[in-house]
Amino acid sequence: VVRVAIAYIVVCWLVFQIGEILFEAFGAPDWVFKTVILLLAIGFPFAMIFAWAFELTPDGIKKTRDVNISTSVTASTGRKLDFVIIAALVAALGYFLWERQQPVDSSVSDADSVAASPTADDSAGSTSEVKAARRSIAVIPFINMSSDKEQEWFVDGLTEEILNTLARAPDLLVSARTSSFMFKGSKESIQTIATSLGVDHILEGSVRRAGDRLRVTAQLIRAIDGFHLWSETYDRGVADMIDIQENVAIEIANAMNTAMDPEALAEMMSSGTSSVPAFEAYLQAIAVGDSTFATSDIYDFLNAREGYERAINLDPEFAQAYWRLSLFWLNQMTVTNIVAGITELSPEEMLLHYTQAINNAIKYQKDPITKIHYTASKARSELKFRRALHLNTDYLKQRPNDQSAHILQLILLSELRMYDAIPDAVAEFYERDGYDQIVTSQSLQQLQYSGNSDALRMFVGAALHRFGDNPNIIYQIHRALLWLGDIDGASKVVPIIQASYMPDDSNFLVSLRQLCGENRVADADRLFAKSGEIMAGNPSIEWLAHRILGNKEDAFAVLAKYDEKNDMRTMQSFLSYRIFDAGLYPNLMAVLEPQGIDPGEVIDLPYQCLR
Repeated sequence: VVRVAIAYIVVCWLVFQIGEILFEAFGAPDWVFKTVILLLAIGFPFAMIFAWAFELTPDGIKKTRDVNISTSVTASTGRKLDFVIIAALVAALGYFLWERQQPVDSSVSDADSVAASPTADDSAGSTSEVKAARRSIAVIPFINMSSDKEQEWFVDGLTEEILNTLARAPDLLVSARTSSFMFKGSKESIQTIATSLGVDHILEGSVRRAGDRLRVTAQLIRAIDGFHLWSETYDRGVADMIDIQENVAIEIANAMNTAMDPEALAEMMSSGTSSVPAFEAYLQAIAVGDSTFATSDIYDFLNAREGYERAINLDPEFAQAYWRLSLFWLNQMTVTNIVAGITELSPEEMLLHYTQAINNAIKYQKDPITKIHYTASKARSELKFRRALHLNTDYLKQRPNDQSAHILQLILLSELRMYDAIPDAVAEFYERDGYDQIVTSQSLQQLQYSGNSDALRMFVGAALHRFGDNPNIIYQIHRALLWLGDIDGASKVVPIIQASYMPDDSNFLVSLRQLCGENRVADADRLFAKSGEIMAGNPSIEWLAHRILGNKEDAFAVLAKYDEKNDMRTMQSFLSYRIFDAGLYPNLMAVLEPQGIDPGEVIDLPYQCLR
């Protein structure tokens, strides 16, 4: 009976696997396969009863009680069943090995797995199921119904602020801005968009602004059946825009049954200002600033700074405007950042602006949880890396949707040389936000240093599939492909970068990397020799160029002068690079050693010029 049970189960498994392939190949409807499964399941108990009650003899099938034990052939039949089981198991093993060797479309397979856990397929997958189980929502850009198309920034800013407030609810999973905004103006159905983003609810709406009047229509839709769970039209004056934004967020959170009490929810959803002009300036700034990553126009980032400063002038206690302004100055101080240095201020002046902004953000922020994140950012700027990681990890437990915290976490893990933790962090953030562009860019960079080539390769495929036309993502993908040794694949994405608005220094590094990857040393040297103007005054580009060329001593000399004058802000910018040897710089090590931070294993670029 036991042998029959084992044989039945193994054979059924084979039938299921082979049947699935055949039914799909012949286009059989789903009910056919389900019927086969049902019949085999029903047959199992009957097979067991038959094996127990009957016996196969040379004279045919007889009831067990009618067979004389001395003439029973049960032992012989058992051996035959053993052979059947072994044959079935061998066939199952063969099928398993065959299936593992089958080529899969990279646009699906690579996007289906990151660090062997999350699924990124746009049509289905475990990520979608996880998001649905966690009360998930995507906020699609509201439609600008105003006759004045210049109001587009206002509509986008309002949409993003609603999204940001919803993201603060810890038990809501909110699709990232860059993911949601890909569907701006899309004609796709609600169900298609929801499936693509892996959410079970969609918030959409429209905004019409005429003079001092504002009409905002919002509706929450359950994707599975298109049922409207909530809808509202706000026909009010522009002076009520803050109330409208907060009311929409609160109503949505209530409709989705969040665990927060109404008072805490209202406090959390607060925009942080009661000044309508300040809020309007803030909306314009975030709409302009967030477009920088998509357009690669770094001066949009400069315009955003002016908007935050205007909002602060209108409301000197506007904490969120101070926070955004602090991020602007933080990027300015990070010499490896694409927007660094566009203000042409000295490092000391930039640090002063950053310190003032972050201190005011912390001072005026009423929400204690948000204040933790601000404090983590400040701790990192003060080179207190372990404290920053502790604070940011605590914050992410309470606000797991915050993409800026995801980015900070990845950078801190690299700066602390905790490379083994990076793939899991990337997988977690990927599963949650469904692919935020800036988080994706940071993930690509940090995964290189983790040493996990499989995770990097799968993430590259997913990023290329989703963001193949974004030059900032392609810039990171190009470097990752070279890191993986795919020189030909890297060469194919170079034209995308060169045809974009990426700055000259980025294009220079891309060309230099590709030349060294192809080991065209003489061409790389010539490019370097004629690019002095690009590198002048930019330690990041000069240091990277020497590392790519394989000139380690020259690379060391570039940063030694910053260490000698104790410019730790510049030195910190390189700390997340695994090709950076912090142990060579005594003043930097004087900061790191008391925190127990070891330089760790320093590696060479796999695509550097071979001399």
